[in-house]
Amino acid sequence: MKNKFLSVISIILAAVMLAAMCVSCVILTPDSTTSDNNVIQKPEDGNPIDYSDTFFLVDYLFQKLSIFDVDYETAMLAALRAYVEATGDKYALYYTPDELDQMYADNSGDLCGIGVQVVFDYDGYFIEIVMIMPDSPAEKELSVGDKITHIKSGEEKISLSDLVAKNKEKYTKLHPDYTEDQINNLACYETFQYASALIRGEAGTYAEFTVESNGISTDRKIERAHVQSVTVTGKKSVTDASVGIIYISEFNLTTPVQFKSCMDSLIADGCNKFVFDVRNNPGGDLASVVAVLSTLLEKDEIILSTKDNNGKTTVTKVGTVTYKPDGDVDYSTCNVTKADIGKYSKYESVVLANGNSASAAELFTSALRDHGVAKIVGVKTYGKGSMQSIYDLSQWGEGYYGALKLTTKLYFPPCGEGYNGIGIEPDYEVELEGEAANMNFYKLTEEIDNQLQGAIAVLNGNK
Repeated sequence: MKNKFLSVISIILAAVMLAAMCVSCVILTPDSTTSDNNVIQKPEDGNPIDYSDTFFLVDYLFQKLSIFDVDYETAMLAALRAYVEATGDKYALYYTPDELDQMYADNSGDLCGIGVQVVFDYDGYFIEIVMIMPDSPAEKELSVGDKITHIKSGEEKISLSDLVAKNKEKYTKLHPDYTEDQINNLACYETFQYASALIRGEAGTYAEFTVESNGISTDRKIERAHVQSVTVTGKKSVTDASVGIIYISEFNLTTPVQFKSCMDSLIADGCNKFVFDVRNNPGGDLASVVAVLSTLLEKDEIILSTKDNNGKTTVTKVGTVTYKPDGDVDYSTCNVTKADIGKYSKYESVVLANGNSASAAELFTSALRDHGVAKIVGVKTYGKGSMQSIYDLSQWGEGYYGALKLTTKLYFPPCGEGYNGIGIEPDYEVELEGEAANMNFYKLTEEIDNQLQGAIAVLNGNK
């Protein structure tokens, strides 16, 4: 079986995601992050050796004596990233100022590009469009199912098949012990990343590529623009008109509004039972998942508790929430009103999860399970029960650039039993089988998706 690349790429993205494996993040303001007297202290006597002065001396000697032309900015950035990696915190990241701005944009859902989500076909060597964002440049130009076969770089028109072939040659030389499938996977992944980067870009610029649709190839030139990301989609089951299927791809600041819109639309269309599909949902923003859960739970029910490095525990319960505008981050879309609380709590539901359901998606899953709102169908989740905080370093004054994200808390579901490094076991284990197991996840239909069929069966009491 070919190892299909399961991650969907939003071409509207500008490349920096919230995390390597998206996390439940809290973006902290200066008021919540300043240390005593706003002074950073060096390690005291008895602590490990402080190498900070040594570091700058090494840099000084390179600048003054080395025969090589040392790029100071590149060296400093590499050193920062190396330090973060050496801490052992696999979710920690250092953001440059540009990356921080992009992270804010990604989290807000205000993205830039042509407005499609795509997957790469590891057998046919083309990019296939699986979703088109509403009100995007692609909406009038492209269709779901269209295949991008060539990409333009400058004046050169590049065949993706030819690019895969070149990458295969490269990886065959680099890894002579790899199997044919492993070489193909590496070559396709690199080709996908390269082509995706060429399609992304700034608003007002153009993406140029060749599209095959219904057997006819045409060259397209589409102007990029700002596009609102889509994190929640809803549809009525084709086998049971009373069942609504809500797929949540991640939790960002657009998610609560989109979730309520999908729910209201499906309820108006006659649905009274729901499958919440969080398969391959890597997580996202804590405020977002709290806002969504508040519509499914009752007032004062526990959503989560957190514990910091001093052992301090904080409990978050369902209640009204109003966020004030704060610089680059506008959380007003995550406000919770009295009317929101428990709005959908009367509807039967199940959660569909898999091994790529992580962080905020796991919090969503466990909270509904612990309060008896939903059963879990699928396979064991990823197992990320930790929270990251993002510190904008400029708050400490001039000369501090970028931001640092690091793990600051463990969090626990309402039942109190953490799943960090363990994952959440489903109530009904259902593996993808047959044709579904060999197909790209984002192209699955209800007719062949046996996990989704299993979730609907549980919802109807047939399992």
